[in-house]
Amino acid sequence: FVFRGVFGGPDRRPAPDSTDWVSGLAILAGFERKNNSQNFRGGDLTAFMGGVELDLRMASMREPAIIDVFVMWGGVGIYVPRDWTVELRGTPLMAGFEDNSQPPPAPTEKRLVIRGLALMGGVEIKN
Repeated sequence: FVFRGVFGGPDRRPAPDSTDWVSGLAILAGFERKNNSQNFRGGDLTAFMGGVELDLRMASMREPAIIDVFVMWGGVGIYVPRDWTVELRGTPLMAGFEDNSQPPPAPTEKRLVIRGLALMGGVEIKN
């Protein structure tokens, strides 16, 4: 682990996933996931002393989607397409929920709801 951290390892870029539901757990670790589903419905992400990065920029949805997050001493980063509206319903306790995504240029039905809890960690949404 130390050798790979210092000198790098094989190229481990995540391959796009086309499932409608994303589920991820990072405990003392981190993971990246890309999703290109054309009917994205949501998911659940948990980071405990670790990090999660979810890239949805190639995905689309037909109805509003919900992602449940739990973060404790870690972080979750979610990248969304420019035509999605993001709604945060999270509770931060000595933590942060931050929406840095640009609003869509025109009204859209594509709405992603992020709900959950962050304890001494953070959740950031961006384009």
